[in-house]
Amino acid sequence: MINKLSWKIGGEQGEGLESTAEIFSSVINKLGYNMYSTRNFASRIKGGHSNSKICINEIKKNAIEYHTDILVAFDQATLENYVEELHDNSIIIVDEKINPIIPEEIKCKVAIFPITSLAKKISSPIIKNIITLGICSKLLNIDISLFREMIETKFSAKGEEVVNSNIRAFEVGRDVMAMYMLDNNIDDKYYLKELPKKEKSNMWLIGNHAAALGSIAAGCRLYAGYPITPATEVMEYMFENLHKVGGAYIQTEDELAALGVVLGANYAGVRAMTATSGPGMALMTEFLGLGTISEQPAVVFDAQRGGPATGLPTKIEQSDIFHSVYGGAGDASRVVLAASSVEDCFYIMIDAFNIAEEYQTPVIVLSDLQISMNKETVQDFDFNKIDINRGKLLTEDELAQLENTVYFKRYDLENLVSNRSIPGQIGGIHNANSSEHSEYGLPSENPTIRAKQTEKRMRKVASAFIKEPYVFNEFSLDKNILLIGINSVCGTIDEAAQKLNNANIGTDTLHIRQIYPVSKELETIINNYKQVYVVEHNYNAQLNTVLSNNLDINNKLKSILKYNGDIMYAREIVREIKKGDD
Repeated sequence: MINKLSWKIGGEQGEGLESTAEIFSSVINKLGYNMYSTRNFASRIKGGHSNSKICINEIKKNAIEYHTDILVAFDQATLENYVEELHDNSIIIVDEKINPIIPEEIKCKVAIFPITSLAKKISSPIIKNIITLGICSKLLNIDISLFREMIETKFSAKGEEVVNSNIRAFEVGRDVMAMYMLDNNIDDKYYLKELPKKEKSNMWLIGNHAAALGSIAAGCRLYAGYPITPATEVMEYMFENLHKVGGAYIQTEDELAALGVVLGANYAGVRAMTATSGPGMALMTEFLGLGTISEQPAVVFDAQRGGPATGLPTKIEQSDIFHSVYGGAGDASRVVLAASSVEDCFYIMIDAFNIAEEYQTPVIVLSDLQISMNKETVQDFDFNKIDINRGKLLTEDELAQLENTVYFKRYDLENLVSNRSIPGQIGGIHNANSSEHSEYGLPSENPTIRAKQTEKRMRKVASAFIKEPYVFNEFSLDKNILLIGINSVCGTIDEAAQKLNNANIGTDTLHIRQIYPVSKELETIINNYKQVYVVEHNYNAQLNTVLSNNLDINNKLKSILKYNGDIMYAREIVREIKKGDD
């Protein structure tokens, strides 16, 4: 029996691979296992090779295992592309229809079944995916009733005949695998260990949905956006759910307009956000500057992808860091956060909305394609952790107690963060525009005022910190190696640290949740280690550069970089570090 498994399915895009993986993973989730998934697909509707991989484990690990235990092949490319991932105990399930040519390097079991032919006999070729699920369920010894329930739920709207044909396809799959296992003396080698029953299954969701739910929980009541991979699911979730809490959804003509609407809503006192990716961030740059100089709260969720320009819309990269921290005209710093997992996408959005209003500034939350679009098992969110902080947003009673003047001192220079009013409040009238201004918001080119307002804005952002700007994981007593990362890299460096510690190379990890401003506490942590590696998905070592520029760490940071669009594997990090020790 086994308590962990790496399962992968590959074939032509549009063949239903994603729905097969979805049903399979939903059943595994009911068994109580933790899962972490990834997909590799082309930026087109149909055609081209794609795959889905699900890593199943009794314990929680947010990393994709490089090796594959069960490989389902619906095209020749699947047999050829992943040879290195296979090991002696792997098993490949192949559809006879593709007339497979088995590469000589493959030494594991290859089970060839007439999957498509069997599907045609039952109803149509598309039902081959359900036959495949039957094959896998028998191999893993999963209770058939769980799949029956899932099939009935998924196809009940299409009628009893469709439900029955899918159940029949599932049973046929189990039967052919049972015969194969008997003929090849496979007993319980691949059986999944039965875990103790849980009262409730974990959630199985993508980071975009977690971020959207976190935003609603944080009090977001307006979403404005434009669809873009890999952030579109945030927009779709908001469209489907925001109205349930009295919120509003607006699809704008482009990303620049989206941020304009968000700034306007926040100016009116409504918590608002948008979500985008690199190309959209480029278009939003002008309004990010407006939000900075007019000191308006705004939250932007950026699901990073391969760039520049259109780049690689469906591949991973973490190359919007420079743009987020430094992008824009003039001195326009803003707060930049980074989710460390699907689960963290929920909690960090609450941080983002609070810090945006507390410090009256745009806040950018970085994700990446891996955690934005791929699923992770997550326990129920703790809504008791939610604390709404609206900062210095004054009520009319509070405004009435201030000095009685025609204009409200919206940008007063006596405080790092000024009082804030919203349109229509008596005593709160002020100008809010894109020009440099006096304390009342009136345009001003006075050099003294200019210098003071600039210094105020920069010092304000420099002091804006969330409660947990980083997570420091001490796995070893040895202060030998420290691995630093953001987003999906966080789970991978934890896995790499485990492998290195198992090899007696003391390694700890640091998950950065706030990229800018940089916490000075990191200096003490980093300077305690002999070797420090920043692991990131870009060519220019962007996270390394931001940390190095803002910390007194004597050029201590080294980089492990990957920028080919593929996810990071723990074994790649381990290999680089061991190479450095040679």
